[in-house]
Amino acid sequence: MTFPLVKLRLTFRALQDMNFPVYSGSALRGIFGKSLRRVSCLAKKDTCADCAAAMTCPYAAIFENGYTAVAKGEEMTNPYVIEPMAIGCKNIAQGDCFSFHHLLFGTAVEKLSYVLLAWSKASNMGFTKERTQARLIHVHQVFADGSETLLYDFENEDAETAVADPDFPLPDERETTAIRVRLKTPLRIQHHGHPVPAEKLTARDFLTALIRRQQTLAKQHIPDFPPIDFDALRPGIENTILTDADLHWFDWTRYSSRQKTKIALGGIMGEFTLKGDLTKLSPYLIAGKYFHIGKSVVLGMGQYDFSRLF
Repeated sequence: MTFPLVKLRLTFRALQDMNFPVYSGSALRGIFGKSLRRVSCLAKKDTCADCAAAMTCPYAAIFENGYTAVAKGEEMTNPYVIEPMAIGCKNIAQGDCFSFHHLLFGTAVEKLSYVLLAWSKASNMGFTKERTQARLIHVHQVFADGSETLLYDFENEDAETAVADPDFPLPDERETTAIRVRLKTPLRIQHHGHPVPAEKLTARDFLTALIRRQQTLAKQHIPDFPPIDFDALRPGIENTILTDADLHWFDWTRYSSRQKTKIALGGIMGEFTLKGDLTKLSPYLIAGKYFHIGKSVVLGMGQYDFSRLF
């Protein structure tokens, strides 16, 4: 069974020397949101609240789902994730290239042309706090098997290009009793308004957040996603243990232009092993590498990978 999911690898060429923050997810999301608003908003209002076009606007549908909730008070998630460059100081010299990923889920795939237009126009706005500029040169689609297809080459008019294929297969079950997980970006899972620290992370925390994330996305944005029977998965969640942990807390902050203040968004980094009957959970563990888990996933947080699955 398939459902709509597109993973893009966007490659830019720096037009000036650039200095990204240690964690670039917030900076990339900020420039994307501003550019998407410019290319899709017709009302030109300060906010999406009470906008008559909000239900059909690409910006509202992708970036501001709080305004398109079908029920008053329902918390909506956004149907995309930006996977930033690897954590670390990113000094990029003029003329050099840098890449990152942008994923779209479900109904957001229909807005792919607006997303690409927004990224192509982002060079005019500046990527960093110094407003340094970069030009979009390549767009690749990345598939589940790791292969890539060139969608656009803006530096070579004669290059062969392709149309994005949105059909993403839900992985089949694999008989699994253990999995080694590596957190690639900070994982922030909250209980009662407080983040779970590295030393208290449990298998139940991780697996519950994994399934809830996919349930929420399916309900709000991916009607083609197969129904998730949480009760059938509960024994696997409750009887799995987290062991061989090598975890630590990674602190970083982002500046909120809306709240006019810095916001702490630290999370757990490192590796751990999950042991138990994970067979029924295996499709969601594999798919979760694309959806991410925890808080602030649109910034690329909660990204993980497997070092082995057995």
